[in-house]
Amino acid sequence: MIPITIALFAALAALPAQDVVPVVKRVGLAVAMIDRAAIEDTVRTLVGFGTRHVLSRTDSDTQGTGAARRWLQRRYEEIAAASGGRLTVELQSATVPCARPGMPREVPIVNVIATLRGTTDPGRIYVVGGHYDSRNSNGADGEGVAPGAVDDASGTAVAMEACRVLSLLQFPATVIFVAYDGEEQGLLGSAAHAKALAEAGAEVDGMITCDIVGNTLGMDGARYDRHLRCFSYAASGNDSLGRSLARAATYAATTHVKEFGVELIFRGDRYGRGGDHRSFFEQGFPAVRFTEPREDFSRQHQDVVVRDGRRYGDLPDYADFDYMAKVTQVVVATLTELASAPRAPLVLSAQLRRDRYDTELVFQMPPGVERCEFVWRKTTEPDWTGVVDMRTAGLETVRNGRLRGTLPGVCLDDVVVGVRSIGADGSRSRVATPQEPDRFDQRRAATNRERAQPESGK
Repeated sequence: MIPITIALFAALAALPAQDVVPVVKRVGLAVAMIDRAAIEDTVRTLVGFGTRHVLSRTDSDTQGTGAARRWLQRRYEEIAAASGGRLTVELQSATVPCARPGMPREVPIVNVIATLRGTTDPGRIYVVGGHYDSRNSNGADGEGVAPGAVDDASGTAVAMEACRVLSLLQFPATVIFVAYDGEEQGLLGSAAHAKALAEAGAEVDGMITCDIVGNTLGMDGARYDRHLRCFSYAASGNDSLGRSLARAATYAATTHVKEFGVELIFRGDRYGRGGDHRSFFEQGFPAVRFTEPREDFSRQHQDVVVRDGRRYGDLPDYADFDYMAKVTQVVVATLTELASAPRAPLVLSAQLRRDRYDTELVFQMPPGVERCEFVWRKTTEPDWTGVVDMRTAGLETVRNGRLRGTLPGVCLDDVVVGVRSIGADGSRSRVATPQEPDRFDQRRAATNRERAQPESGK
């Protein structure tokens, strides 16, 4: 991995002397430096600890969750040592409630956290993580073998490799990389982390969990290796902050990652299941889940056994490390875009003009931002289909720093519109959208229902 680090620094040093390096060049260099072999090494090393169950042993250097987290800490510290002081590493320890059958009421968890502090806007934070704990068929078994190669050494390895590459660069915003503990017992580690960030008043502009991102062979025998699924929570509608984050991922993948896509799934997670991004959604933070297109349930949470001539268990022999490298490219591209970009604008209102079919947006740009662009899509489309630069939109000042942009020929009745900031390097923020006009007013509806009820006794 040392030659890759040197190559990245050499590539950056060879760029023409200028104030701003285009984000497309920064992303291209970062994506090119992703090391498939390093990802595989992380997965196989984690599997080698036998089990990483939250209740497994902590007194060994070779077996159990204690050995795994100490290795993760050492590896992140090695990355930090090559970062020029930009990356810091810490352990977050807590004893948290657990409601899983067969488990103690409280269990200890330890998250491994690496923070790449931003330069000019460090209060804006992006989080990416995977969970390093594992389990077998018995969720309360802290001793039996539980390899967890895909669930979720794969996501842990993706986050670590993204950290290795991105820690060589500088960003205005802060990026936090995390190996979470206790996910299999109820999202315990991520819940502790998200709660601590919320209590500290942190401005988390986006959280990505990479969970089960290493299998490409479906149970139907087909190979699914050309895209990942992106699940996103939404409190209401398809234009929540979480959905905005998901669309930022599709933009980054389309722009920077060749022959690999992101499929938007407008559901918080797979049916009846959950992941660490839920902990962040519950604290009010935008959050998404990256996961493989087709899971092999015969390997997840399975004992390592042979039945009817078939080998079971979540082993690295069945993992696709080339696919994990592609997922890492999407993570790196998404984080580089967002952490490089200015903050998203504040959209105050949208209206359809009465003399022609043009849409007007009134909004405020973040301080110091000079460029933006407008996007739109039909209400039935999953992603943005139209885009115009601010010059085409005839940007004008309204009052008190507010701006108005006009989208020619875009009929607001039929579309969703939004605006995103553009940095000097060409990086794009998340898209900000106006509030939908038909947002459901629960209090008014409850009052109307009460008034409609007949009086008792009549």
